[in-house]
Order: sequence, then structure tokens, then C-alpha cells
Amino acid sequence: MPREIVPPTINEYGDEVHPAWGLIGASRVSSSPPGASLFDSDLRHQHYVTVRIKAAKRRRDLHRDWIGGGKEYIEIAMSEAQWASFVSSMNTGDGVPCTVEHINREDVPGFPSESRLGETMNEVRGAAKEAIEKVSAAFAAYQEKKNAANLRNLEYAIKNLPANMEFAASSLAKHSENVVQKARADIEAMVISKAQQIGLDPAEMDQLQIGSGE
Repeated sequence: MPREIVPPTINEYGDEVHPAWGLIGASRVSSSPPGASLFDSDLRHQHYVTVRIKAAKRRRDLHRDWIGGGKEYIEIAMSEAQWASFVSSMNTGDGVPCTVEHINREDVPGFPSESRLGETMNEVRGAAKEAIEKVSAAFAAYQEKKNAANLRNLEYAIKNLPANMEFAASSLAKHSENVVQKARADIEAMVISKAQQIGLDPAEMDQLQIGSGE
């Protein structure tokens, strides 16, 4: 069903306004140590990106349109890695994780810093412990009664132990790699931003010998 068409109106200040008109802007910001906690990030961030969407208003003067901002609808924060993923990816499921900071100019409560990597490590420890306990239980049962059924259960437990341990280790390695990749993306984006501020060409950054002492 097509949307209803409504003409712009004039507000009390003489500006044209319409509920469908908006402005979107992004800024790189800094946070004092230890840094900001952002959703779906294991790191604390001293440098990240905020995105704001606000109402727009228009005024006609000097033969041109002057567009300005009005009421802020929402402000979100994103890590440099999340921002890079957002601007470079289209049609990727539900979207890229972000942290909502303000809605209609009202603060949204923050959340405690948490390490999902730590959660994965705890799950890996639990999986390893469970796999070893199954082998120990099967071995104890066979020691108590050395029959074919208990021997078969012990063989299955021993046979499955490497696969269970490998899956747990793979999960931890994958999560760790993901954390490292996000951290690298954050650092690279920050370096490129600083390079642009001082007039360096980011395309030539790989030619710099940072920390080489030369």
C-alpha cells in the first residue's frame, strides 16, 4: 500500500518541515580511559563512531534552500570495525550491531563491560571437563564390571574425546581470531583517520616504517 502524500507545513519559526524529512550524520569521537563499552565488542573503545538521525527543516532565502537540523531522533555508537562493516556491506541479514545512546534526546542506560571471549573460554572449559568426565565414568564402569557393553561404552567415550576437544578448541580459536580482526580494523581505521588529519595519503601508509627508529 503506497504511503500517504502530505505537503510540508510551516513551523512557528517560518521553516518548512515534514515528518519524512531528516538528516543523518556521523562523527568520530574519543572516550576517556578505560574507554566505552560497545555492544558485541570484547574491547573497550577510546575511539569510535557515532551516528545521529534528526528531523530536518528547510528555509528558502537568497534564491536557495537552507537545510538545518531539528529534533534528534536517535544516536548510536559503533566501533570502527562495526562502522567499516556497515558502510561496506549491503543486504547482510538483520544488520550490523550498534550501541543505542540516545532516543529522542533521552539517554539510554548503559551496560557493564563484558567479555564474550571469556564466556567462550568458560564454555570450552566446560566442554573439555564434560568430555573427560565421560571417559572417566566409562572407565570406572568397565573397571567395576568388565563386560562387552561397558567396554564398548569406554571405546566410544575415548573415540569421541578428540572430536569434542577439537570442536571446543575450534570455537575458542574462531572467537579469538574474530576479536583480533576487529581490533586490527579499529586500529587501522584510527591510523587512517589521523593520517588524513595531518595530510598524509592513506594509500601510502604501508610505506611508513612505524616504530622502526629510522
